[in-house]
Amino acid sequence: MKKNVALFASILIFSLCGPAFSQGRLPVKLGLKVSPNLAWLNPGTKGYSNDGTRMGATIGFVSDIYFAENYAFSTGFNFQYLNGKMKYQDERKIDTVLKNGEINRKYNFLYIEIPMMIKMKTNSFGKISFYGQIGLGTGFRVKSTVKEHFVPATGGAVDEQYDFNGGTTLIRESILIGIGCEYKLDESSRIFVGFDYSNSLNNVFSEKNFKSGLNEKSMLNFAELTVGILF
Repeated sequence: MKKNVALFASILIFSLCGPAFSQGRLPVKLGLKVSPNLAWLNPGTKGYSNDGTRMGATIGFVSDIYFAENYAFSTGFNFQYLNGKMKYQDERKIDTVLKNGEINRKYNFLYIEIPMMIKMKTNSFGKISFYGQIGLGTGFRVKSTVKEHFVPATGGAVDEQYDFNGGTTLIRESILIGIGCEYKLDESSRIFVGFDYSNSLNNVFSEKNFKSGLNEKSMLNFAELTVGILF
């Protein structure tokens, strides 16, 4: 039974990859990309609100593994610099006195993400072809920091900056969607431009609000403009 399954899998892989080899094309394209992004937090805790978008960037390695002429499994790894802002009511101890007030936070995240997507391309129109891709991304948090501005009901404002690894989850899962186009430079090289959207599937925070005792919950989403080259 196991031999039959292995034989069937081998035949399936060969039949899928066959068109790419038969046309004299490598079934794998490797490349690099740079993507400025806009990220925002979508809080789910009562009393918390998004305080706007912040700019960041992604630098990544791309690997498109073709299993048919216009279809590929797209993966690689990305260094993602994502940022967000949020505000809410909480309490802080100032000069041994516990005070209530509003907190405005600016978050900085660094993730290493492994995307897993299916890429679908059109036939070429001259030197240009268009593509769409969809899949999942798994990001591993490397570092997170916070700049906090606390405005108490009485007294002056207090600013702090500190590491926030303990207040964030290690993994960020997301749905990835993208569209774009490729321009053929020669037989092996192409440049590509695309627009990508990443929608978080899980909460990225792991701490509680000191005043209410509620768990902090928020999704971290972003959109980016991608420019890259494939060889």
